[in-house]
Amino acid sequence: MDIFNYIFQIIVSVLIFAAIFAVGILLRDKIVHKLNFFVNPQNYLPEEEIQTLKQVYYLILILILVVCILNFFFDNNIILPNSPEFYVFNSFLDIIVSVYIAIIIYDGSKKSKILLIFLIPIPSIAFLLFGESLIEYWDFVRIPALLYIMKIFYDKFHIYTDKYNLEKSILLLFSIVFISFIITLVAENEDPLNALVMVSNAFTSKGYTILGESTIGKIDSIFLVWGGYIISGAATATLTAAILIKHFNAKIEKFDEKFEELEKLISE
Repeated sequence: MDIFNYIFQIIVSVLIFAAIFAVGILLRDKIVHKLNFFVNPQNYLPEEEIQTLKQVYYLILILILVVCILNFFFDNNIILPNSPEFYVFNSFLDIIVSVYIAIIIYDGSKKSKILLIFLIPIPSIAFLLFGESLIEYWDFVRIPALLYIMKIFYDKFHIYTDKYNLEKSILLLFSIVFISFIITLVAENEDPLNALVMVSNAFTSKGYTILGESTIGKIDSIFLVWGGYIISGAATATLTAAILIKHFNAKIEKFDEKFEELEKLISE
């Protein structure tokens, strides 16, 4: 009887994911077109900053996938037990991330179809609908596929960086965050979500709060605070300079056009 129950849960979970995925594919091109029409970032930011944001986009996707994979171990109480709220939130996070990645990587090819199968968050959907069951161990079968998708995003990051001759210094920032994330995870005995929140707060708070109970955690917090202070200061200065350069270049172009018009009038 349990086998038929599991099969029913799997079928329902797959159908729900398929419905959400189908709607997402239909809306993908329309949403992208409308965003580009109404919110064109080139109107607000320099080209260099837009390119840097695209670099960050790929790295953020990789970091989120790392969090999702680590959450699989916490979902199954392998490392430490968690509250019911954690399981519910993690299930929603897994579903949202899986649907989004499935939509952006699917291109109709055989490889994308295989990856799509392993992206289906069957345990998360089944948990929200039916509660805990042995289906949750399917997450560990998904790990190799998610690691491969991480490699795809990292390759895209490198290709994009080389194509536009961009600096790879953004890797330093994410390396600092990622290493501190792992240290916080182990030293503070926190789940991935809490560890990421603590690291993010330490990296952006500039030292207004002490995060971490252990000595290692406090040292890690100091490292993050000063790293965030230095990197954010340098990034702000770079962005400000780029915006000012773009602004004054536009002014100079207008003056050049006016001078050309004056020269034509004088010559006539």
